[in-house]
Amino acid sequence: MLDDKASVSDKASRHAQRKAATHQRLLDAARDVIVEKGYSNVEILDITERADVSKATFYQHFSNKEECARKLMHQGFDSLAEKILGETPPRLPDPDWVIDSMEQIFGWADTNREIMLIMVGGAASTQLNVFGRNYMVEITERTIINALNESHAESPKYSPHIQAQVVTGVLIQLLGWWLENETGLSTRQMGEMIHDILQNGLGTL
Repeated sequence: MLDDKASVSDKASRHAQRKAATHQRLLDAARDVIVEKGYSNVEILDITERADVSKATFYQHFSNKEECARKLMHQGFDSLAEKILGETPPRLPDPDWVIDSMEQIFGWADTNREIMLIMVGGAASTQLNVFGRNYMVEITERTIINALNESHAESPKYSPHIQAQVVTGVLIQLLGWWLENETGLSTRQMGEMIHDILQNGLGTL
């Protein structure tokens, strides 16, 4: 009886591993074809052919192309957030940390240009734009709260949620502008610009 249960458990584990591998293969394929063709020009067939699976398999993992793109963005944002935040909460407002973080965000956006343009470009999907904005607000708000708790600072004049909305709004607008135009500005310069705007206001630029 125990051997039978172990066998069933092993089969379930192997099935879960195969399913996870197929899921990731579809995401990798979606990333590749979006980078090559742009999101609006990609069909589900492009993704399944690149992943070497059937369309039926695709629909076992995603309800449509937009959900696939959302999962792809979520995966990329999670990885970026983990890299920026690390294990130690930042001491805000730390100019070096803010500038370095913004530089990493712009660097990631440049490397994953077509993925980021799904959210911030002029032809961006409305639903994916909302998803990306909400995700960034959530991460930014949590970062601010953790920093406040770590420093035992008094409650700020404006809530972390309002601050996160402002930071995210500035960041998304400048990401879209920077990605869609030949600005001549480096990722470092963009980080410094955003820090100056947030720290000193537009009138001091």
